[in-house]
Amino acid sequence: MALSDRDVRVQTLDMSDDLEIINAVRSIISKSLKIPVERLTPDSRLDELGAESLDVIEIVFGLEEKFDISIPFNADEKKRVAIPDDSGEMQFSTIGDIANVVERLIEAKAGR
Repeated sequence: MALSDRDVRVQTLDMSDDLEIINAVRSIISKSLKIPVERLTPDSRLDELGAESLDVIEIVFGLEEKFDISIPFNADEKKRVAIPDDSGEMQFSTIGDIANVVERLIEAKAGR
């Protein structure tokens, strides 16, 4: 089945949104941890980057402000985030995990 022009545009927009989110997450973490953004990949783990509890809280606040979302983060369970539109939780360990959480919360806010 061939994709229509509209489908291609929507997929392109979705990919650019994903890239924008991952780049914003990398930028916020880079500033918070004072690490060059070039060193941060989707597989980079916060604990391996030296992030401590206060750093993670600062990162959460930065993401909430940037994307106008509320991240249900529990400092005691710093590797998991409850997603309000699900009954489940998502990992919050790597930059990729964090980008996925942000994307899901943006989608939930938009009602997608």
